[in-house]
Amino acid sequence: MSELQKISDEEKAEIITISSLNSVKKTSDKGHYIAISPDGTQIATLNTETLKIKLCKSENLTELHNVGCESFKRIDAPSWSLAVSDEITLANGTVDVLIAVSCFDDEFMNNSHSNEKNVNINMHKKNDIIKHPGASTWIISFARQSRISTSINNLGGIVKFLDKDSNSTNIVLINTDGINKFSINHEKINDIIRCRGENDVNDWYSLFFPEKSIEKFYFPAKFLKRNYESYSSLIQRSLIKDRLIVENYKNKIQTIEIYNLKTNLLENTLQKYEDTTTSIIGKGSPCFAISDNESLFAYCHGANTITIYLMENGLEIITKKFNEMRVRILSFYFVQDDSKLLIIIEEITYNEDTAENIISPFIVVWDLFSISDNCIRSINNNFSLLTTNLVNSSGNIITITESGNIFSIFEKPEMIKLLDPEDGVVKNKISLEKPDSFSSTNTSPTTPYYLIYNYLGESLNPKTELSNGVIIVNSEPWHNKLYNRISAYLDDDKSIQLIIGESTVQVWNERKSGSLSKKILEYIWTNNHMEQQRQMKIQSLEVGHRKFSLTLCIPSGITSKLGHEIKLEWPEKVNNPVDACQAMEFLDKKKNDPSDQKKQHEFEYLVQQTEYIIKKYLIKNHSLWRMMDIRFDIMANLIRGNCVSIIKNMLFFDFNKKEKNLHIPRCYSWDGRIKETDLEIAIKCSEGGYRKDTIIVKYLLDYYSDNALKTSNWMFTVTKTIPLLYQNQLEFYVKELFQKPCFGINNVYLEQSKISKKDVIKSNDKDIHAFNVNLGFVKRKEYNFLQKLIFKGKQKGKKTISNITSREFITSPLHVSQVFIVPLPNFTVYPEKINYEQNYWMVPIKLLKLLIWPRGHVFEEEETLSPFLRMIRNNDSAEIYDNPSIAAIIDYKWNSARGFFLRHAILYLLFALMFSFVADAVKDISLAMQGNNSKYSNASMVAFYVLFYWLGFYLLNTERIQLKYDGLKRYFNIFNFFDLISVICPLMVASAQLYYYLSTVPSIKIDLDGDFNPEKVLRIMTICNSFSILLVWLQLALLLRYFQQSGTYIYVIVHILKQIIPFLIFMLTIVFGFGHAMFILLSNTQNIGIQPDGSTYLLNNTIDGEQYKMDQEINVQSASDNYFSDFTRSVESVFFWTGGRWDQLEQWNFWPVDVYSIIGSILLVTILQNMLIAMMTGAYDDAKAVGKYAVLKYRAELIADYETIDTPFGREKENPRYIYFFGNSDYIQEWLENSEKARNSHNNFLAEIDIGDIIPWNYDDDENEDDNNDKLSQDISDSPKKWLVDEDYKSENELSNNKLSIIQKDNVKNEVKILQDKIQSMDGKLHSMEENIKNLISLLQNQQK
Repeated sequence: MSELQKISDEEKAEIITISSLNSVKKTSDKGHYIAISPDGTQIATLNTETLKIKLCKSENLTELHNVGCESFKRIDAPSWSLAVSDEITLANGTVDVLIAVSCFDDEFMNNSHSNEKNVNINMHKKNDIIKHPGASTWIISFARQSRISTSINNLGGIVKFLDKDSNSTNIVLINTDGINKFSINHEKINDIIRCRGENDVNDWYSLFFPEKSIEKFYFPAKFLKRNYESYSSLIQRSLIKDRLIVENYKNKIQTIEIYNLKTNLLENTLQKYEDTTTSIIGKGSPCFAISDNESLFAYCHGANTITIYLMENGLEIITKKFNEMRVRILSFYFVQDDSKLLIIIEEITYNEDTAENIISPFIVVWDLFSISDNCIRSINNNFSLLTTNLVNSSGNIITITESGNIFSIFEKPEMIKLLDPEDGVVKNKISLEKPDSFSSTNTSPTTPYYLIYNYLGESLNPKTELSNGVIIVNSEPWHNKLYNRISAYLDDDKSIQLIIGESTVQVWNERKSGSLSKKILEYIWTNNHMEQQRQMKIQSLEVGHRKFSLTLCIPSGITSKLGHEIKLEWPEKVNNPVDACQAMEFLDKKKNDPSDQKKQHEFEYLVQQTEYIIKKYLIKNHSLWRMMDIRFDIMANLIRGNCVSIIKNMLFFDFNKKEKNLHIPRCYSWDGRIKETDLEIAIKCSEGGYRKDTIIVKYLLDYYSDNALKTSNWMFTVTKTIPLLYQNQLEFYVKELFQKPCFGINNVYLEQSKISKKDVIKSNDKDIHAFNVNLGFVKRKEYNFLQKLIFKGKQKGKKTISNITSREFITSPLHVSQVFIVPLPNFTVYPEKINYEQNYWMVPIKLLKLLIWPRGHVFEEEETLSPFLRMIRNNDSAEIYDNPSIAAIIDYKWNSARGFFLRHAILYLLFALMFSFVADAVKDISLAMQGNNSKYSNASMVAFYVLFYWLGFYLLNTERIQLKYDGLKRYFNIFNFFDLISVICPLMVASAQLYYYLSTVPSIKIDLDGDFNPEKVLRIMTICNSFSILLVWLQLALLLRYFQQSGTYIYVIVHILKQIIPFLIFMLTIVFGFGHAMFILLSNTQNIGIQPDGSTYLLNNTIDGEQYKMDQEINVQSASDNYFSDFTRSVESVFFWTGGRWDQLEQWNFWPVDVYSIIGSILLVTILQNMLIAMMTGAYDDAKAVGKYAVLKYRAELIADYETIDTPFGREKENPRYIYFFGNSDYIQEWLENSEKARNSHNNFLAEIDIGDIIPWNYDDDENEDDNNDKLSQDISDSPKKWLVDEDYKSENELSNNKLSIIQKDNVKNEVKILQDKIQSMDGKLHSMEENIKNLISLLQNQQK
């Protein structure tokens, strides 16, 4: 085995890529440099030979201004970097532009980078700035023509200005030391230049005070692992639109991390699964591009493939590859409002005559959203464009020549033709005025409504054409009256018809096969504005052979003079599938308008033909479909059009036996505004319907959650929609969603340096442990001279203590278990309009306020809460918490909410303790009531009362705030109800006791009623005190619900009570009935002559032997002798029958009593009591299965309270975009088994409402292909469209063979089925003949007899 075969795929890819890079000739860094400002308005150039800097605006490239700076001089460093800022306004109103020039030694950067592999910078062991020999950076003010002295004067590297803020401009300098971010305050620029001088950096000042205006960060770990020839060129290519791009390939996964340089955070992670290393091995350097609207991200590893991702969620949209492996992609740019991608490539060919490789440059333009066969075009790169000297300004590519001239490449005629090719077909303009032949004297009343032309623009007689038979007469069958129509034939044999109605534009094709013909809809456009005042108006119409150009005006509805213009140029410049999807939404609104059966059939045929257009493009060009969905939001049209079958097939049908993911979820529209997600649209469209009408919601949830096993970025829209599901009573979909595997096994790879050792240790003792991950740049800790001394001392002290106390743990390495991620991004993040900023000067005031006043709620509207909190507030069951991801969220949030709980628990515990003191509940309340309590001094009692009332009213005020926030519904919860009464009752009892005590003090005169009975009052207060103490203990017990075991017990008890309360009410009703019956029967026994039989006792005197007889006398009017003489005691006595107490029944020798006793024994004891036990057993079993997750429910409710109240220090760090967690493997496996059972039960239930199965589409429009397609298939190499193809592209022959094979298999199956049916039919006929013969023989025999 060779050495190359032994290495891994990643290493093999790296070796080949580096060798390819080394084969490329390095261009000289000397010459001209060009840079453009972040907003694209300012352009700066640098001539490194003459050290001349010039500035101009992008709108006027010929007007160049010289930039002067006396200190700008040559230094011994061959590499340069140039940057220019946006226009800024200084404090005195002066408009200025900043220019940054950095000079450094690129070889030193490369060597430093290679040496740093042996020193892990991310371990924070290097804190000194790496000094670059000969490096220097100038920041020059164009208005002052002077240098601004900064802390990066003596540093060198790649410089870049970021988008300006209102008061400052940020510049980033990147070198082997890491990322240096410097902020320049606009108001202080003049002061810096005037006071500090150009070269004064105040080194002595930095000995004692660190520089605050500069931030320093380490490189991302994956960025340091790259090993390219030119480190500076790698950095330069990786800086795109205020972002740093970091790529990595590991375990057959290509990963691209996008860091935002303004926020210092990881903005997105893009992943692509590669089966082999072939697709990532290339002959060039990686290329990146971000669209101007920041919706798309294009990436090339250096191979011959380009992948486009959606920026908002990092999902792959499309991948194109060059069939020729000898193609090297140099760069690409989004141009013309991000509708096209301009690609600069080199093709290497071998010349056999000269035995040399010939490099041919090409410029390729890819129309990203076009369905035209000419969507990919190319020309030779005659301009000799150098990728190092190109800048992109809002889609306008600007370059600089060797002589220093600046020009836009789009000014070249060849580029103009390449971007917008001209249509050479001659079109004939049609006059839209009614011809003279259409007078009402010689035509029928219907004729003026129909104008017909041929493709030459000549008017035809409508009556003649209608009698001969046009392809389509009534293109809009929903009209119940006559309407205007214009038709035009687009070919010689009148087989293609354009028809323009009042609200649609349609193109029909009549295909003839012998005597049969078929009408096919080729194109449809609809005016989706239903208002009468917004009906479309035709501005112009031109027709040609198989082409037309139509200009329409859609009025604004406000005035006829306002509106927008729409131009349709069929077939090249229209978008068939997009317009067809929009037509489906329009047609769904018209489905009830056809007035008769004929029109209904015409309408259904139009809908069917429109669906065929959509199916055609779904099958043939699914990658383009994804692009169009991103740009035109066509999935929303299908949902509003109720296209259930199309949506189901699009989401779940496996085209070409390979997963396509034809739909990508989005939260933002193409112009960057927040849009209604497709899930939200599906939910709103199902409002007021039956459950079967929500089936599209189920499809989308299943589609997103199934794909979320690969990456959680599929779930962005699901996160937003979960609260909406509760609001629309669709919570059953939430329960089903949380049983999906992605909520338990969505594992991710994290660098070990991002995981804390403490988190690893904690995860060993828990089923789920969530932890915080810093996904941004790691900040370097910069120390001045004094801070370094202190830091070194601390490090030595920590090392000494660690060696002494943790000696036994040093040799035991920590093994990081598998890391999972919650597949709901932004689930705990508040809406963007919520401001997290805190005024820190208010913190002391808020802390003092907390001593006397509870914290109020800062979020009073549900829309201002995070989706997680909104779900908690709408969810009542504990089932959804049986989920590793939800458990991880609660575990993560509990770290902050725990303090809130402990604070409340301690306050209530002190309140209960003070109550026991003031009420003397431990010993005897009478002592305290009578003032004989010598246990505490008067001063102590006063202190106890003051503390008791302060705690009581503090807790009561807390409940008042909660009541104001949640309303009375809050106290329908048993726990919240106990929170309230457990405070009110002790306060009332203590106040009554204090009032009574004060009335007995001689010095305090309180007049009491003359009938005042101290003993009776004392009895009542003792009872109230006892009841209050019971409530206090119950409340303390309920506070234990936030702990695992006790929370389970409490949930089981509460669940059992909820289940049996209806039965208890029923049982008590029967008890009341028996009690009432017994009361009526035995309350007045004297009137009916019934006397109870008392007991007789014989007493023997042991002294004299005399015997005494004692008879029991029963007073039937006394409740103590006759329970049933009092209604309350009667009911109570009957209730105790269920416990086996049959008191006083044996003394009644009365048959109705015996009957009631027998019936009560059977009904109450034998039946109802056993039913109650059975119900409690079932309720216990149900609660036990969920009870262990009940503590998560209780914690979640507490978190919801904590999250909505004011916090002095803010809580931004508590709401990350992603939450990571460790999961116990046994726990995860158990959950997967249980969730699979739950999913199967859900599927069995939902199968009844799922309309139809996935039907494979076999839309065949081969007859519709024109000669152009045949020409393209003749020579693939000459067609740019076939040159740049989809990643999973297969040849036409292979596809046709597969299709033929499928058809042959289907034909064989059909023939076998036909033969089987014939055999069964013949078998039935033979059996019938046999029966007839038997009957005939039997009949003949009977006649003979």
